Amino acid sequence: MTNFDVVVVGNGVLGMATAHALQLRSPQLRVAVVGPQARTGAASAAAGAMMGCYGEVTAQLLRTDAGRAKLAKGLHAARCWPDWLDGINDALPDAERVSIRPGTVVFSNSKSGTIEDENYAAILQALHENNEAYETLDPNRIDGLNPADDCRPSRALYLPNEGSIDAARLLHALTSLIERSPQLTLIDATATGLELGNGRIDGVRLADGRRLSAPRVVLAAGVWTQTLLDSLPELARRIPRLFCGGGTSLLLDTGPREQAHVLRTPNRAFACGLHAVPRGGGRLYVGATNTLFAQPMLRTSPADMFFLLECALDQLDQDLCAAQLVGWQAGNRPVAVDTCPLIGPTSVDGLWLLAGTYRDGLFLSPLLAQHIADRVCGGDGLFAESFAPERRPIRLYTPQSARAEALKHYVAMGAEHSIRLPRIGWHQAFPRFYEQMLDGLYDELGEDEYVLAPELLAIVAADRKRMVPFFRDYFAQVRQAWA
Repeated sequence: MTNFDVVVVGNGVLGMATAHALQLRSPQLRVAVVGPQARTGAASAAAGAMMGCYGEVTAQLLRTDAGRAKLAKGLHAARCWPDWLDGINDALPDAERVSIRPGTVVFSNSKSGTIEDENYAAILQALHENNEAYETLDPNRIDGLNPADDCRPSRALYLPNEGSIDAARLLHALTSLIERSPQLTLIDATATGLELGNGRIDGVRLADGRRLSAPRVVLAAGVWTQTLLDSLPELARRIPRLFCGGGTSLLLDTGPREQAHVLRTPNRAFACGLHAVPRGGGRLYVGATNTLFAQPMLRTSPADMFFLLECALDQLDQDLCAAQLVGWQAGNRPVAVDTCPLIGPTSVDGLWLLAGTYRDGLFLSPLLAQHIADRVCGGDGLFAESFAPERRPIRLYTPQSARAEALKHYVAMGAEHSIRLPRIGWHQAFPRFYEQMLDGLYDELGEDEYVLAPELLAIVAADRKRMVPFFRDYFAQVRQAWA
């Protein structure tokens, strides 16, 4: 048994940032960070790390109080980054320092459905509401954008205050800081369960049989957080369940040609939009996919690989066909059943959650890490905890609005995959097919109180026979837990 003051479970950006924030807040604390060094399938290791919140804005986000609360946290996080990075870089040699590459170009094309138009308009709305700087661009004169003729962009804007960061370099910097501190310990292991003593948290069990003892535990293990919560079943049923947003990305070597800024579309087709992120040294990160699973996606599929390459060559730059493939990456974003984050203390004394951040974990990390560190040490934190972990799933949709939103995503997905139907009546037959499928899924789920978010329908559609009863039983347990 090894004793610590705090154990942080999870060695992605959120977990490492939390350990660093705890050291800044209370230098005397003995803190352990637990996680497998390989980080196979983890979100941070495969992240594109686009730095900003406006590019992620959607029409649905602006329709609800919860959505606007998430946007507010993004705006708060953006203000945290300069000082946060200065603090990290001050403690590192020049060769290890991290910086944000400024500038994001958001463009819209016709390779999707109407949801792309709605989300582009929502980005502009959010920019205006917050008096954020942006510039309208000629969509046919954007450096690095050379699409096929039938994928030409129709609109584009430049966001000077958004950009990107190298996720691997950030992880390396945080690792260096932790390794240099005598009070911080990295443990290359997998946590498998939580232990209680006298009704409060007492420690963490590891897969190799060891036990780490600590009166305070922060769960920041991404999609693997759910496994740890399941070791406390009565608590787990009172916290919105976590699922895995599997994503595929690729890294290209473009040679001497260097893309200046992030290029991205608005969010569409259940995903975070097609995006190309410059990595420096002629490297280019390309991503676009997002499919939700019940279990982590540890390897990418040929279908995702083909789709991503096709999108990159058709919609981004036809000249990428001459680039060299460096590698493929698969990562899993932690997605709560209501798609909202889980941040704050639980009813188990000493147990804290930092999970369910979906696509925003790395970008929010300075804000969330410093907030949790302050709260763990007895402070008030940096913001009101509007997404407390122990809660009923937040209702973002009515049955009607969920079906309508899901239909837009499915139609966009079909268009992006270049599905073709007979021209006569196609504009009716194509949406009607998806509409009938969605009606069937939602009718089988039979849920009006806790309406499943459209993103999670992929889990149900992939294994209808098993997952319809799973979700019906899950929501019945939620009602019982909160009776």
